Amino acid sequence: MDVESTKASLEGINIVVGWLDKASEYLKPFKPEIKSIVINYKNQRSEINLLLHIPDGIRRKLHSVEVPAYQNFVVQDMMDESFVRIGGLWQYEDGKWKLDPGKLPKSERYLLMLRGTVPSEMLDQLVRIQPAVNRDQTEEFDRFWLHCMLRNAALLEKMWQELSIDEVNVGVKVGIERCFSTTIPKELKGRLEATQRWIAAGRGKDREEVRRAWQRMREVTRSSKVSVEEIVQTIYRLTTGEAFATFLAVDDPYRIGEIRREERLVGLFPARMAVEATTELGLKKPTAAGYLSFKKKAYTSEIKTSLDKLGV
Repeated sequence: MDVESTKASLEGINIVVGWLDKASEYLKPFKPEIKSIVINYKNQRSEINLLLHIPDGIRRKLHSVEVPAYQNFVVQDMMDESFVRIGGLWQYEDGKWKLDPGKLPKSERYLLMLRGTVPSEMLDQLVRIQPAVNRDQTEEFDRFWLHCMLRNAALLEKMWQELSIDEVNVGVKVGIERCFSTTIPKELKGRLEATQRWIAAGRGKDREEVRRAWQRMREVTRSSKVSVEEIVQTIYRLTTGEAFATFLAVDDPYRIGEIRREERLVGLFPARMAVEATTELGLKKPTAAGYLSFKKKAYTSEIKTSLDKLGV
């Protein structure tokens, strides 16, 4: 990694640890130890767990601890050695988190949980996601290569004992237009085109075009026992995330995340499905690679079966 990239990574890291450094200074009498840092890439949330040592002598000496708030980080909770939750003892006042150590239950060690939001630009400096590439096309499958990694993992390992970035999502655009266009019968395409033309004409101001489009639609649909609405509903059912997921497979350490239909059409049919493949990265696993496979032959067969059931 070059000097500029390393500098950018450090600047990004400082967004997360900036408050941690400040908080650690104020918590210095408690000898804070970082137990873990967890960042959720998708929802941009960060979780930092600190172990505090607060023996009786410290509790008697200190009457108040104040930690200035920073970068939307908050004291989420606190537990003693018996796992009793005592986060409510922290109070937020005048831009500071305040604690009276004298109110703590008798224990020597406490786990302090901090939560906050992380800017997207900082995440980009911590994680590199390679755009998914369709590397392997066969009659049965389309396969997309997935790859993501921690930037400058060696530097991060020097700074933290444990770091986890969850729900790192690699977006994949899976083309499906040909699955439909090669399956839909020619006469059905004519009906769909006529319907599309009539809808478009209705949005315009050319009354003559509306009349011609309506007449054409009636001509091509008059002899059909299947309505255009039924066909459109079938197409949309086959492009729901739940239905499409059954035609996807992904290698470990990835798993299938959110799936949605792109609204853009190519001619008459949805052009692509937007698929998220998610994984976790950490100091022990700084890189994730694998294939996402689309079973396009099986999907095309399912389209044909569904249309056959309609009597198309």
